[in-house]
Amino acid sequence: MRKVQIKSLKKNPGIKRTSLKSLALLVLEIEGAEDTEIDITLVDNGYIQKLNKKYRKVDSPTDVLAFPIEIETQFIAPKKVGAKLPRPHKFLGDIYISLDRAEEQIPAGETLELEVFRLLVHGMLHLLGYNHSSEMEERQEYYLQKIKKQKKALI
Repeated sequence: MRKVQIKSLKKNPGIKRTSLKSLALLVLEIEGAEDTEIDITLVDNGYIQKLNKKYRKVDSPTDVLAFPIEIETQFIAPKKVGAKLPRPHKFLGDIYISLDRAEEQIPAGETLELEVFRLLVHGMLHLLGYNHSSEMEERQEYYLQKIKKQKKALI
């Protein structure tokens, strides 16, 4: 089972949480990340700047930060006789996305939603072990093209 939690520290983010969750679950499925969990938090520039300064020693806002964790969690056995024991799952980590920064850097002809999707995929690929490389860029582009095709199909 894959689990994605999304919260927003910014009021009225203008991004549908259900869309973010669907995309995150799709990436986890395609990448073969079974029994995993991630947390996604939508923030403003001030919040992400504090995180960036504390953890990367860079005193400026950034668009996305990913903090991989890889902790395996074991659930307590159910008390019901004959019930299956849940499999352990792996908490992959946290992703923080600055909606302010995303809005500032929207490419011409794109939307805030698509830019946030791009940042989410980028952060998720880091949690899944990808480092900045051509392979990561190819994976990111693959997901963005998949999203754009789905959007066009809905229009």
